Amino acid sequence: MSRRSAPPVPIHLLGDISPGRTDTERLLEEVIAVAADAVVSTDDAQRIIIFNPAAERIFGYRRDEVLGHPFACLLPRSAQGAHDADLEALSGAAEDRREPSGCGRIWGRRKSGELFPAEASISRLTVGEATYFTAVLRDVSRERRAEKEHAALLARTHATRTAAEEAERRMAFLANVGETLHSSLAVETTFDALLELIVPELADCCLVEVLEAQGRAPRAHVAHRDHAMQALVERLGAYPRQQTRYLARRGVDATEAALVGSVSDDFLRSFAEDDEHLALLRRLGFSSLIILPLSAHGRVLGALLLARGPGDRPYTEADLALAQALAQRAASALDNARLYDEARRAVQARDQLLGIVSHDLRTPLSVVAMCAAALLGEGFADEARDRETLETIQRSTRWAQRLIQDLLDVSAIDAGGLSLTRRPEDPRMLVTRAILLYGELAAERRIELVAELDSPLSTIDVDADRIVQALGNLIGNAVKFTPYGGSVRIGAVDEEGRVRLYVSDTGPGIPEDQAAHVFERFWTEPREARVRGTGMGLAIVRGIVGAHGGRAWLEPPQPGAGATFCIALAALPARAV
Repeated sequence: MSRRSAPPVPIHLLGDISPGRTDTERLLEEVIAVAADAVVSTDDAQRIIIFNPAAERIFGYRRDEVLGHPFACLLPRSAQGAHDADLEALSGAAEDRREPSGCGRIWGRRKSGELFPAEASISRLTVGEATYFTAVLRDVSRERRAEKEHAALLARTHATRTAAEEAERRMAFLANVGETLHSSLAVETTFDALLELIVPELADCCLVEVLEAQGRAPRAHVAHRDHAMQALVERLGAYPRQQTRYLARRGVDATEAALVGSVSDDFLRSFAEDDEHLALLRRLGFSSLIILPLSAHGRVLGALLLARGPGDRPYTEADLALAQALAQRAASALDNARLYDEARRAVQARDQLLGIVSHDLRTPLSVVAMCAAALLGEGFADEARDRETLETIQRSTRWAQRLIQDLLDVSAIDAGGLSLTRRPEDPRMLVTRAILLYGELAAERRIELVAELDSPLSTIDVDADRIVQALGNLIGNAVKFTPYGGSVRIGAVDEEGRVRLYVSDTGPGIPEDQAAHVFERFWTEPREARVRGTGMGLAIVRGIVGAHGGRAWLEPPQPGAGATFCIALAALPARAV
Protein backbone atom coordinates (compact mmCIF):
# COMPACT_ATOMS: atom_id res chain seq x y z
CA MET A 1 0.00 0.00 0.00
CA SER A 2 1.13 3.54 -0.65
CA ARG A 3 -0.59 5.59 2.06
CA ARG A 4 1.60 7.54 4.52
CA SER A 5 1.76 6.70 8.25
CA ALA A 6 3.93 7.20 11.32
CA PRO A 7 7.46 5.67 11.39
CA PRO A 8 7.42 1.94 12.04
CA VAL A 9 7.44 0.76 15.61
CA PRO A 10 9.47 -2.49 15.81
CA ILE A 11 7.91 -5.24 17.87
CA HIS A 12 10.50 -6.97 20.01
CA LEU A 13 11.22 -10.72 19.82
CA LEU A 14 13.13 -12.76 22.39
CA GLY A 15 15.80 -11.29 24.53
CA ASP A 16 13.50 -8.52 25.79
CA ILE A 17 12.54 -9.33 29.41
CA SER A 18 11.33 -5.93 30.47
CA PRO A 19 8.99 -6.20 33.46
CA GLY A 20 6.28 -4.39 31.48
CA ARG A 21 5.68 -7.33 29.13
CA THR A 22 3.13 -9.95 30.08
CA ASP A 23 3.69 -13.68 30.11
CA THR A 24 1.26 -14.02 27.20
CA GLU A 25 3.24 -11.60 25.06
CA ARG A 26 6.48 -13.39 25.86
CA LEU A 27 4.85 -16.75 25.06
CA LEU A 28 3.62 -15.41 21.72
CA GLU A 29 7.07 -14.10 20.86
CA GLU A 30 8.56 -17.49 21.77
CA VAL A 31 6.11 -19.30 19.50
CA ILE A 32 6.92 -16.97 16.60
CA ALA A 33 10.62 -17.38 17.20
CA VAL A 34 10.59 -21.19 17.06
CA ALA A 35 8.07 -21.50 14.22
CA ALA A 36 9.34 -23.52 11.23
CA ASP A 37 7.59 -21.18 8.79
CA ALA A 38 8.62 -17.61 8.05
CA VAL A 39 6.49 -15.02 9.91
CA VAL A 40 6.71 -11.51 8.47
CA SER A 41 4.54 -8.65 9.76
CA THR A 42 4.25 -5.16 8.28
CA ASP A 43 2.54 -1.95 9.26
CA ASP A 44 -0.06 -0.30 7.10
CA ALA A 45 2.72 1.21 4.94
CA GLN A 46 4.05 -2.32 4.21
CA ARG A 47 7.22 -1.78 6.24
CA ILE A 48 8.55 -4.90 7.90
CA ILE A 49 8.25 -4.88 11.71
CA ILE A 50 8.49 -8.63 12.53
CA PHE A 51 10.98 -11.00 10.83
CA ASN A 52 11.39 -14.28 12.71
CA PRO A 53 14.44 -16.64 12.61
CA ALA A 54 12.70 -18.94 10.10
CA ALA A 55 12.32 -15.93 7.78
CA GLU A 56 16.04 -15.24 8.17
CA ARG A 57 16.83 -18.83 7.22
CA ILE A 58 14.45 -18.90 4.25
CA PHE A 59 15.18 -15.46 2.76
CA GLY A 60 18.85 -15.20 3.75
CA TYR A 61 18.51 -11.75 5.33
CA ARG A 62 19.42 -10.90 8.93
CA ARG A 63 16.53 -9.38 10.87
CA ASP A 64 18.23 -6.00 11.17
CA GLU A 65 18.73 -5.88 7.36
CA VAL A 66 15.00 -5.86 6.59
CA LEU A 67 13.26 -4.20 9.56
CA GLY A 68 11.72 -1.00 8.29
CA HIS A 69 12.12 -1.98 4.62
CA PRO A 70 9.14 -2.57 2.35
CA PHE A 71 7.78 -6.12 2.10
CA ALA A 72 8.30 -5.91 -1.70
CA CYS A 73 12.01 -6.57 -1.21
CA LEU A 74 11.06 -10.20 -0.47
CA LEU A 75 9.10 -10.65 -3.71
CA PRO A 76 10.12 -10.87 -7.39
CA ARG A 77 9.01 -7.91 -9.45
CA SER A 78 6.50 -10.03 -11.34
CA ALA A 79 4.63 -10.94 -8.12
CA GLN A 80 4.39 -7.49 -6.55
CA GLY A 81 1.27 -6.45 -8.43
CA ALA A 82 -0.69 -9.49 -7.31
CA HIS A 83 0.48 -8.98 -3.71
CA ASP A 84 -0.69 -5.36 -3.70
CA ALA A 85 -4.09 -6.45 -5.04
CA ASP A 86 -4.44 -9.03 -2.26
CA LEU A 87 -3.66 -6.35 0.36
CA GLU A 88 -6.16 -3.93 -1.14
CA ALA A 89 -8.86 -6.59 -0.94
CA LEU A 90 -7.88 -7.48 2.61
CA SER A 91 -7.81 -3.80 3.67
CA GLY A 92 -11.34 -3.33 2.39
CA ALA A 93 -12.74 -6.12 4.56
CA ALA A 94 -15.23 -5.04 7.22
CA GLU A 95 -13.59 -6.94 10.06
CA ASP A 96 -10.11 -7.96 11.03
CA ARG A 97 -8.98 -11.41 9.95
CA ARG A 98 -7.12 -13.34 12.57
CA GLU A 99 -7.32 -16.47 10.44
CA PRO A 100 -5.47 -16.70 7.14
CA SER A 101 -7.47 -15.00 4.45
CA GLY A 102 -5.32 -15.69 1.44
CA CYS A 103 -3.46 -18.93 0.88
CA GLY A 104 -1.78 -20.07 -2.24
CA ARG A 105 1.37 -20.63 -4.21
CA ILE A 106 3.63 -17.59 -4.68
CA TRP A 107 7.24 -16.93 -5.58
CA GLY A 108 9.69 -15.42 -3.05
CA ARG A 109 13.09 -13.86 -3.63
CA ARG A 110 16.09 -14.61 -1.46
CA LYS A 111 18.84 -12.16 -0.66
CA SER A 112 20.98 -13.88 -3.33
CA GLY A 113 18.35 -13.08 -5.94
CA GLU A 114 17.28 -16.73 -6.24
CA LEU A 115 13.55 -17.22 -6.70
CA PHE A 116 11.80 -20.03 -4.86
CA PRO A 117 8.25 -21.40 -4.69
CA ALA A 118 6.33 -20.91 -1.44
CA GLU A 119 2.93 -21.35 0.12
CA ALA A 120 1.70 -18.22 1.97
CA SER A 121 -1.28 -16.94 3.93
CA ILE A 122 -1.96 -13.31 4.99
CA SER A 123 -4.01 -11.90 7.92
CA ARG A 124 -4.97 -8.35 9.00
CA LEU A 125 -5.14 -6.90 12.53
CA THR A 126 -6.24 -3.39 13.55
CA VAL A 127 -5.09 -1.97 16.91
CA GLY A 128 -6.62 1.45 17.49
CA GLU A 129 -5.76 3.48 14.46
CA ALA A 130 -2.92 1.20 13.39
CA THR A 131 -3.32 -1.68 10.91
CA TYR A 132 -0.93 -4.60 10.69
CA PHE A 133 -0.54 -7.40 8.13
CA THR A 134 1.10 -10.72 8.87
CA ALA A 135 2.26 -13.24 6.28
CA VAL A 136 3.08 -16.83 7.17
CA LEU A 137 5.22 -18.37 4.43
CA ARG A 138 6.59 -21.87 3.86
CA ASP A 139 9.42 -22.68 1.43
CA VAL A 140 8.19 -25.58 -0.76
CA SER A 141 11.29 -25.88 -3.00
CA ARG A 142 12.02 -29.39 -1.82
CA GLU A 143 8.40 -30.45 -2.24
CA ARG A 144 8.39 -29.01 -5.77
CA ARG A 145 11.62 -30.82 -6.64
CA ALA A 146 10.22 -34.01 -5.17
CA GLU A 147 7.04 -33.61 -7.21
CA LYS A 148 9.03 -33.04 -10.38
CA GLU A 149 11.28 -36.00 -9.66
CA HIS A 150 8.25 -38.14 -8.94
CA ALA A 151 6.57 -37.00 -12.18
CA ALA A 152 9.79 -37.70 -14.11
CA LEU A 153 10.04 -41.12 -12.48
CA LEU A 154 6.45 -41.88 -13.42
CA ALA A 155 7.14 -40.73 -16.98
CA ARG A 156 10.25 -42.91 -17.20
CA THR A 157 8.40 -45.84 -15.71
CA HIS A 158 5.57 -45.39 -18.18
CA ALA A 159 8.02 -45.06 -21.08
CA THR A 160 9.90 -48.16 -19.93
CA ARG A 161 6.68 -50.13 -19.56
CA THR A 162 5.48 -48.96 -22.97
CA ALA A 163 8.82 -49.86 -24.56
CA ALA A 164 8.77 -53.28 -22.89
CA GLU A 165 5.21 -53.93 -24.06
CA GLU A 166 6.12 -52.80 -27.58
CA ALA A 167 9.23 -55.01 -27.55
CA GLU A 168 7.13 -57.94 -26.34
CA ARG A 169 4.58 -57.30 -29.08
CA ARG A 170 7.29 -57.14 -31.73
CA MET A 171 8.96 -60.31 -30.47
CA ALA A 172 5.62 -62.10 -30.55
CA PHE A 173 5.06 -60.81 -34.08
CA LEU A 174 8.48 -62.00 -35.24
CA ALA A 175 7.96 -65.38 -33.55
CA ASN A 176 4.69 -65.72 -35.44
CA VAL A 177 6.47 -64.66 -38.64
CA GLY A 178 9.10 -67.36 -38.23
CA GLU A 179 6.59 -70.06 -37.42
CA THR A 180 4.27 -69.13 -40.29
CA LEU A 181 6.93 -68.66 -42.97
CA HIS A 182 8.66 -71.94 -42.22
CA SER A 183 5.46 -73.94 -42.05
CA SER A 184 5.58 -74.54 -45.81
CA LEU A 185 8.28 -75.03 -48.43
CA ALA A 186 6.03 -74.03 -51.33
CA VAL A 187 7.17 -70.71 -52.84
CA GLU A 188 3.69 -69.36 -53.57
CA THR A 189 2.46 -70.36 -50.13
CA THR A 190 5.40 -68.50 -48.62
CA PHE A 191 4.47 -65.38 -50.58
CA ASP A 192 0.85 -65.56 -49.45
CA ALA A 193 1.83 -66.06 -45.81
CA LEU A 194 4.31 -63.17 -45.94
CA LEU A 195 1.72 -60.76 -47.34
CA GLU A 196 -0.90 -61.78 -44.79
CA LEU A 197 1.57 -61.18 -41.94
CA ILE A 198 2.63 -57.73 -43.12
CA VAL A 199 -0.79 -56.33 -44.09
CA PRO A 200 -2.22 -54.69 -42.05
CA GLU A 201 0.18 -55.21 -39.10
CA LEU A 202 3.04 -53.19 -40.58
CA ALA A 203 1.71 -51.69 -43.79
CA ASP A 204 -1.37 -50.67 -45.73
CA CYS A 205 0.21 -52.05 -48.87
CA CYS A 206 3.04 -54.51 -49.47
CA LEU A 207 4.98 -55.54 -52.58
CA VAL A 208 7.35 -58.49 -52.80
CA GLU A 209 9.61 -58.56 -55.86
CA VAL A 210 11.79 -61.62 -56.34
CA LEU A 211 14.65 -61.81 -58.81
CA GLU A 212 14.91 -64.61 -61.31
CA ALA A 213 18.13 -66.42 -62.08
CA GLN A 214 19.27 -63.73 -64.52
CA GLY A 215 18.67 -60.95 -61.95
CA ARG A 216 15.50 -59.84 -63.71
CA ALA A 217 12.49 -58.72 -61.69
CA PRO A 218 9.36 -60.74 -62.44
CA ARG A 219 5.78 -59.84 -61.67
CA ALA A 220 5.41 -58.39 -58.18
CA HIS A 221 3.38 -60.11 -55.48
CA VAL A 222 1.12 -57.49 -53.91
CA ALA A 223 -1.50 -57.03 -51.18
CA HIS A 224 -3.54 -54.09 -49.84
CA ARG A 225 -5.49 -53.83 -46.60
CA ASP A 226 -8.44 -52.22 -48.43
CA HIS A 227 -10.10 -54.87 -50.60
CA ALA A 228 -11.48 -52.08 -52.80
CA MET A 229 -7.86 -51.10 -53.60
CA GLN A 230 -6.63 -54.65 -54.23
CA ALA A 231 -7.54 -54.62 -57.92
CA LEU A 232 -5.75 -51.30 -58.32
CA VAL A 233 -2.56 -52.42 -56.59
CA GLU A 234 -2.52 -55.65 -58.62
CA ARG A 235 -2.08 -53.51 -61.72
CA LEU A 236 1.46 -52.93 -60.46
CA GLY A 237 2.04 -56.54 -61.52
CA ALA A 238 2.25 -55.31 -65.13
CA TYR A 239 5.48 -53.55 -64.19
CA PRO A 240 8.41 -53.39 -64.49
CA ARG A 241 8.66 -53.13 -68.24
CA GLN A 242 12.05 -51.47 -67.87
CA GLN A 243 14.30 -53.51 -65.62
CA THR A 244 16.24 -50.50 -64.31
CA ARG A 245 13.23 -48.62 -62.90
CA TYR A 246 11.07 -50.98 -60.94
CA LEU A 247 9.79 -49.74 -57.60
CA ALA A 248 11.97 -51.72 -55.20
CA ARG A 249 15.12 -51.55 -57.33
CA ARG A 250 16.78 -49.39 -54.64
CA GLY A 251 16.61 -52.31 -52.22
CA VAL A 252 18.22 -54.66 -54.77
CA ASP A 253 20.97 -52.33 -55.99
CA ALA A 254 21.93 -50.78 -52.65
CA THR A 255 21.45 -54.08 -50.75
CA GLU A 256 20.49 -52.04 -47.70
CA ALA A 257 17.25 -50.81 -46.21
CA ALA A 258 15.82 -47.39 -47.07
CA LEU A 259 13.30 -45.38 -45.05
CA VAL A 260 11.29 -42.76 -46.93
CA GLY A 261 9.47 -40.77 -44.27
CA SER A 262 7.52 -38.65 -46.74
CA VAL A 263 6.84 -39.68 -50.34
CA SER A 264 6.95 -36.73 -52.72
CA ASP A 265 5.66 -36.54 -56.25
CA ASP A 266 9.24 -36.23 -57.52
CA PHE A 267 10.03 -39.52 -55.77
CA LEU A 268 7.16 -41.23 -57.61
CA ARG A 269 8.28 -39.72 -60.91
CA SER A 270 11.74 -41.20 -60.45
CA PHE A 271 10.22 -44.71 -60.56
CA ALA A 272 7.30 -44.24 -62.95
CA GLU A 273 7.91 -45.82 -66.35
CA ASP A 274 5.16 -43.91 -68.13
CA ASP A 275 2.20 -41.61 -67.47
CA GLU A 276 -0.12 -44.55 -66.76
CA HIS A 277 2.32 -45.94 -64.17
CA LEU A 278 2.68 -42.51 -62.51
CA ALA A 279 -1.12 -42.08 -62.33
CA LEU A 280 -1.39 -45.52 -60.73
CA LEU A 281 1.21 -44.70 -58.08
CA ARG A 282 -0.52 -41.41 -57.31
CA ARG A 283 -3.90 -43.11 -56.89
CA LEU A 284 -2.42 -45.59 -54.44
CA GLY A 285 -1.41 -42.60 -52.31
CA PHE A 286 1.74 -43.90 -50.65
CA SER A 287 2.78 -41.42 -47.95
CA SER A 288 5.67 -43.29 -46.29
CA LEU A 289 7.79 -46.23 -47.47
CA ILE A 290 10.29 -48.78 -46.28
CA ILE A 291 12.31 -50.59 -48.97
CA LEU A 292 14.41 -53.59 -47.97
CA PRO A 293 16.49 -56.17 -49.78
CA LEU A 294 15.69 -59.85 -49.30
CA SER A 295 19.13 -61.39 -48.84
CA ALA A 296 20.24 -64.85 -47.80
CA HIS A 297 23.78 -66.28 -47.73
CA GLY A 298 25.19 -63.18 -49.42
CA ARG A 299 22.76 -63.38 -52.33
CA VAL A 300 20.06 -60.82 -53.04
CA LEU A 301 16.84 -62.70 -53.76
CA GLY A 302 14.63 -59.65 -54.29
CA ALA A 303 13.16 -56.74 -52.40
CA LEU A 304 10.32 -55.96 -50.01
CA LEU A 305 8.39 -52.70 -50.05
CA LEU A 306 6.09 -51.59 -47.21
CA ALA A 307 3.84 -48.58 -47.69
CA ARG A 308 1.50 -46.52 -45.54
CA GLY A 309 -1.22 -44.29 -46.88
CA PRO A 310 -2.48 -40.80 -46.07
CA GLY A 311 -3.51 -40.29 -42.45
CA ASP A 312 -1.20 -42.96 -41.07
CA ARG A 313 1.85 -42.01 -39.03
CA PRO A 314 5.11 -42.02 -41.01
CA TYR A 315 7.49 -44.91 -40.57
CA THR A 316 10.13 -44.49 -37.84
CA GLU A 317 13.53 -46.01 -37.16
CA ALA A 318 11.82 -48.47 -34.79
CA ASP A 319 9.54 -49.58 -37.65
CA LEU A 320 12.59 -49.94 -39.88
CA ALA A 321 14.34 -52.16 -37.32
CA LEU A 322 11.27 -54.42 -37.10
CA ALA A 323 10.96 -54.52 -40.89
CA GLN A 324 14.63 -55.51 -41.21
CA ALA A 325 14.14 -58.39 -38.77
CA LEU A 326 11.08 -59.43 -40.77
CA ALA A 327 13.01 -59.24 -44.06
CA GLN A 328 15.76 -61.48 -42.68
CA ARG A 329 13.23 -64.15 -41.74
CA ALA A 330 11.34 -63.76 -45.00
CA ALA A 331 14.53 -64.08 -47.05
CA SER A 332 15.52 -67.22 -45.14
CA ALA A 333 12.10 -68.79 -45.70
CA LEU A 334 12.10 -67.79 -49.36
CA ASP A 335 15.60 -69.18 -49.85
CA ASN A 336 14.56 -72.47 -48.25
CA ALA A 337 11.45 -72.64 -50.43
CA ARG A 338 13.45 -71.94 -53.58
CA LEU A 339 16.11 -74.48 -52.67
CA TYR A 340 13.41 -77.06 -52.05
CA ASP A 341 11.74 -76.21 -55.35
CA GLU A 342 15.07 -76.41 -57.19
CA ALA A 343 15.83 -79.76 -55.57
CA ARG A 344 12.40 -81.09 -56.48
CA ARG A 345 12.77 -79.93 -60.08
CA ALA A 346 16.27 -81.36 -60.22
CA VAL A 347 14.94 -84.77 -59.20
CA GLN A 348 12.20 -84.51 -61.83
CA ALA A 349 14.75 -83.42 -64.45
CA ARG A 350 17.01 -86.32 -63.52
CA ASP A 351 14.17 -88.79 -63.90
CA GLN A 352 13.12 -87.22 -67.20
CA LEU A 353 16.69 -87.19 -68.44
CA LEU A 354 17.10 -90.83 -67.58
CA GLY A 355 13.91 -91.52 -69.52
CA ILE A 356 15.19 -89.62 -72.54
CA VAL A 357 18.61 -91.22 -72.47
CA SER A 358 17.16 -94.68 -72.00
CA HIS A 359 14.45 -94.30 -74.63
CA ASP A 360 14.87 -91.41 -77.04
CA LEU A 361 18.63 -91.73 -77.42
CA ARG A 362 18.50 -95.53 -77.53
CA THR A 363 16.08 -95.41 -80.46
CA PRO A 364 18.39 -93.75 -83.01
CA LEU A 365 21.33 -95.80 -81.75
CA SER A 366 19.28 -98.99 -82.27
CA VAL A 367 18.50 -97.88 -85.81
CA VAL A 368 22.17 -97.26 -86.50
CA ALA A 369 23.05 -100.67 -85.08
CA MET A 370 20.45 -102.48 -87.18
CA CYS A 371 21.45 -100.66 -90.35
CA ALA A 372 25.10 -101.41 -89.73
CA ALA A 373 24.27 -105.07 -89.11
CA ALA A 374 22.28 -105.19 -92.36
CA LEU A 375 25.15 -103.73 -94.34
CA LEU A 376 27.63 -106.13 -92.82
CA GLY A 377 25.39 -109.15 -93.28
CA GLU A 378 24.27 -108.48 -96.83
CA GLY A 379 27.34 -106.77 -98.22
CA PHE A 380 27.12 -103.87 -100.68
CA ALA A 381 25.36 -105.60 -103.58
CA ASP A 382 22.49 -103.12 -104.04
CA GLU A 383 23.78 -99.55 -104.27
CA ALA A 384 20.31 -97.91 -104.05
CA ARG A 385 19.30 -99.91 -101.00
CA ASP A 386 22.68 -99.32 -99.39
CA ARG A 387 22.33 -95.59 -99.96
CA GLU A 388 18.91 -95.60 -98.30
CA THR A 389 20.37 -97.50 -95.33
CA LEU A 390 23.21 -95.00 -95.01
CA GLU A 391 20.76 -92.08 -95.16
CA THR A 392 18.78 -93.71 -92.36
CA ILE A 393 21.98 -93.93 -90.33
CA GLN A 394 22.69 -90.27 -91.06
CA ARG A 395 19.20 -89.16 -89.98
CA SER A 396 19.47 -91.18 -86.78
CA THR A 397 22.86 -89.68 -85.89
CA ARG A 398 21.52 -86.19 -86.59
CA TRP A 399 18.61 -86.90 -84.27
CA ALA A 400 20.97 -88.12 -81.55
CA GLN A 401 23.19 -85.04 -82.02
CA ARG A 402 20.20 -82.71 -81.79
CA LEU A 403 18.99 -84.45 -78.64
CA ILE A 404 22.43 -84.12 -77.04
CA GLN A 405 22.70 -80.44 -78.04
CA ASP A 406 19.26 -79.71 -76.62
CA LEU A 407 20.26 -81.33 -73.35
CA LEU A 408 23.42 -79.22 -73.24
CA ASP A 409 21.48 -76.02 -73.96
CA VAL A 410 18.91 -76.77 -71.27
CA SER A 411 21.69 -77.47 -68.75
CA ALA A 412 23.40 -74.18 -69.63
CA ILE A 413 20.13 -72.27 -69.28
CA ASP A 414 19.38 -73.86 -65.90
CA ALA A 415 22.86 -72.97 -64.68
CA GLY A 416 22.46 -69.38 -65.86
CA GLY A 417 25.57 -69.83 -67.99
CA LEU A 418 24.15 -69.60 -71.52
CA SER A 419 26.87 -67.91 -73.55
CA LEU A 420 25.79 -64.80 -75.47
CA THR A 421 27.70 -62.67 -77.96
CA ARG A 422 25.51 -59.61 -78.33
CA ARG A 423 25.62 -56.88 -80.95
CA PRO A 424 23.04 -54.62 -82.64
CA GLU A 425 21.01 -56.65 -85.14
CA ASP A 426 18.22 -56.01 -87.67
CA PRO A 427 15.22 -58.21 -86.68
CA ARG A 428 14.29 -58.67 -90.34
CA MET A 429 17.60 -60.38 -91.07
CA LEU A 430 17.11 -62.72 -88.10
CA VAL A 431 13.63 -63.70 -89.27
CA THR A 432 14.92 -64.28 -92.81
CA ARG A 433 17.74 -66.52 -91.54
CA ALA A 434 15.34 -68.61 -89.45
CA ILE A 435 12.94 -69.04 -92.38
CA LEU A 436 15.75 -70.26 -94.65
CA LEU A 437 16.60 -73.00 -92.13
CA TYR A 438 13.16 -74.57 -92.57
CA GLY A 439 12.40 -73.63 -96.16
CA GLU A 440 13.26 -77.05 -97.57
CA LEU A 441 11.32 -78.96 -94.90
CA ALA A 442 8.27 -76.76 -95.38
CA ALA A 443 8.42 -77.18 -99.17
CA GLU A 444 8.48 -80.95 -98.79
CA ARG A 445 5.20 -80.74 -96.88
CA ARG A 446 3.71 -78.10 -99.14
CA ILE A 447 3.57 -75.64 -96.24
CA GLU A 448 3.96 -71.97 -97.10
CA LEU A 449 6.28 -69.88 -94.90
CA VAL A 450 5.04 -66.26 -95.01
CA ALA A 451 7.32 -63.42 -93.83
CA GLU A 452 5.45 -60.41 -92.40
CA LEU A 453 7.98 -57.67 -91.65
CA ASP A 454 7.48 -53.98 -90.94
CA SER A 455 9.95 -51.68 -92.64
CA PRO A 456 12.00 -50.31 -91.04
CA LEU A 457 12.25 -51.99 -87.64
CA SER A 458 14.10 -50.91 -84.50
CA THR A 459 17.48 -52.49 -83.93
CA ILE A 460 17.87 -55.01 -81.08
CA ASP A 461 20.98 -55.89 -79.05
CA VAL A 462 21.11 -59.71 -79.21
CA ASP A 463 23.15 -62.80 -79.94
CA ALA A 464 22.00 -63.38 -83.52
CA ASP A 465 22.69 -67.14 -83.58
CA ARG A 466 20.74 -67.70 -80.35
CA ILE A 467 17.73 -65.67 -81.49
CA VAL A 468 17.74 -67.50 -84.84
CA GLN A 469 17.87 -70.76 -82.83
CA ALA A 470 14.83 -69.66 -80.77
CA LEU A 471 12.88 -68.59 -83.86
CA GLY A 472 13.92 -71.81 -85.57
CA ASN A 473 12.51 -73.89 -82.71
CA LEU A 474 9.18 -72.06 -83.02
CA ILE A 475 9.10 -72.42 -86.82
CA GLY A 476 10.05 -76.10 -86.56
CA ASN A 477 7.19 -76.72 -84.12
CA ALA A 478 4.77 -74.86 -86.37
CA VAL A 479 5.81 -76.85 -89.46
CA LYS A 480 5.56 -80.09 -87.49
CA PHE A 481 1.93 -79.50 -86.48
CA THR A 482 0.64 -77.70 -89.57
CA PRO A 483 -1.22 -80.01 -91.98
CA TYR A 484 -0.14 -80.37 -95.61
CA GLY A 485 -1.09 -77.34 -97.66
CA GLY A 486 -1.21 -75.05 -94.60
CA SER A 487 0.83 -71.95 -93.87
CA VAL A 488 3.08 -70.52 -91.16
CA ARG A 489 3.40 -66.75 -90.70
CA ILE A 490 6.63 -65.36 -89.27
CA GLY A 491 6.86 -61.64 -88.54
CA ALA A 492 8.29 -58.77 -86.54
CA VAL A 493 6.71 -55.47 -85.42
CA ASP A 494 7.73 -52.45 -83.34
CA GLU A 495 5.76 -52.02 -80.09
CA GLU A 496 6.48 -49.23 -77.55
CA GLY A 497 10.18 -49.64 -77.00
CA ARG A 498 10.36 -53.30 -77.94
CA VAL A 499 10.31 -55.55 -81.00
CA ARG A 500 7.82 -58.40 -81.04
CA LEU A 501 8.65 -61.48 -83.13
CA TYR A 502 5.89 -64.01 -83.76
CA VAL A 503 5.30 -67.41 -85.38
CA SER A 504 1.68 -68.36 -86.16
CA ASP A 505 0.54 -71.64 -87.69
CA THR A 506 -2.72 -73.01 -89.10
CA GLY A 507 -2.56 -76.25 -87.16
CA PRO A 508 -5.12 -77.61 -84.68
CA GLY A 509 -3.97 -75.28 -81.86
CA ILE A 510 -3.08 -76.09 -78.27
CA PRO A 511 -5.77 -77.07 -75.71
CA GLU A 512 -6.41 -74.37 -73.14
CA ASP A 513 -5.59 -76.67 -70.23
CA GLN A 514 -2.13 -77.29 -71.71
CA ALA A 515 -1.26 -73.67 -72.55
CA ALA A 516 0.30 -72.92 -69.15
CA HIS A 517 2.80 -75.79 -69.53
CA VAL A 518 4.14 -75.29 -73.05
CA PHE A 519 7.46 -73.75 -71.92
CA GLU A 520 8.21 -76.44 -69.34
CA ARG A 521 11.08 -78.81 -69.96
CA PHE A 522 10.24 -82.14 -71.56
CA TRP A 523 6.66 -81.05 -72.21
CA THR A 524 5.36 -82.49 -75.48
CA GLU A 525 2.32 -81.25 -77.32
CA PRO A 526 -0.74 -83.51 -77.35
CA ARG A 527 -1.35 -82.53 -80.99
CA GLU A 528 -0.69 -85.06 -83.70
CA ALA A 529 2.82 -84.56 -85.08
CA ARG A 530 4.56 -86.19 -87.99
CA VAL A 531 7.96 -85.79 -86.36
CA ARG A 532 8.72 -86.67 -82.77
CA GLY A 533 10.30 -83.87 -80.66
CA THR A 534 12.63 -83.83 -77.67
CA GLY A 535 10.25 -81.84 -75.46
CA MET A 536 12.94 -79.23 -74.85
CA GLY A 537 12.49 -76.88 -77.81
CA LEU A 538 10.13 -74.39 -76.16
CA ALA A 539 12.03 -74.50 -72.85
CA ILE A 540 15.13 -73.51 -74.81
CA VAL A 541 13.21 -70.68 -76.48
CA ARG A 542 12.19 -69.29 -73.10
CA GLY A 543 15.72 -69.67 -71.73
CA ILE A 544 17.35 -67.89 -74.68
CA VAL A 545 14.84 -65.03 -74.61
CA GLY A 546 15.08 -64.74 -70.82
CA ALA A 547 18.88 -64.51 -71.02
CA HIS A 548 18.36 -61.48 -73.29
CA GLY A 549 16.03 -59.85 -70.73
CA GLY A 550 13.04 -60.50 -72.99
CA ARG A 551 9.81 -62.44 -72.73
CA ALA A 552 8.31 -65.40 -74.61
CA TRP A 553 4.65 -66.37 -74.48
CA LEU A 554 1.80 -68.20 -76.18
CA GLU A 555 -1.14 -66.09 -77.25
CA PRO A 556 -4.47 -67.20 -75.68
CA PRO A 557 -5.51 -70.40 -77.49
CA GLN A 558 -8.42 -70.29 -79.93
CA PRO A 559 -9.85 -73.77 -80.66
CA GLY A 560 -9.02 -74.84 -84.20
CA ALA A 561 -7.29 -71.55 -84.99
CA GLY A 562 -3.69 -72.72 -84.73
CA ALA A 563 -1.08 -71.47 -82.25
CA THR A 564 0.76 -68.14 -82.10
CA PHE A 565 4.02 -67.84 -80.17
CA CYS A 566 5.60 -64.44 -79.47
CA ILE A 567 9.01 -63.17 -78.42
CA ALA A 568 9.50 -59.60 -77.12
CA LEU A 569 12.96 -58.03 -77.00
CA ALA A 570 13.95 -54.52 -75.94
CA ALA A 571 14.60 -52.12 -78.82
CA LEU A 572 17.74 -50.03 -78.82
CA PRO A 573 17.20 -46.25 -78.64
CA ALA A 574 17.71 -44.53 -81.95
CA ARG A 575 20.96 -42.86 -80.77
CA ALA A 576 22.44 -46.27 -79.88
CA VAL A 577 21.95 -47.66 -83.37
